[in-house]
Amino acid sequence: SLFLGNVFRHQHFYEKCSTCGECVIGNYGGICPVTRCSKSLLNGPCGGSIKGMCEVDNKKECVWISIYDRMKKSNTIDRLSKVLPAKRHSAGTIPGRVINGA
Repeated sequence: SLFLGNVFRHQHFYEKCSTCGECVIGNYGGICPVTRCSKSLLNGPCGGSIKGMCEVDNKKECVWISIYDRMKKSNTIDRLSKVLPAKRHSAGTIPGRVINGA
């Protein structure tokens, strides 16, 4: 099995990388929008967030807020002006899941 993430608490994990084969994490302050954005958007937020929360999963903060804040803090926000082409999702390994006791 393949899973790159962090333990939140016992048997609860945060996926940090979806091993897509086309890593873009260096463009986004060390945060992967492919994995963390519910829509895997590469060129900014979808515009559907409500009070900073993801429109797909309203219990999750829009990852683009985290990306923007981190890049602003590190004075690298100008990198966000570069428009990237659509991602080739056929190379990825998601959706992934963790099966306890397998």
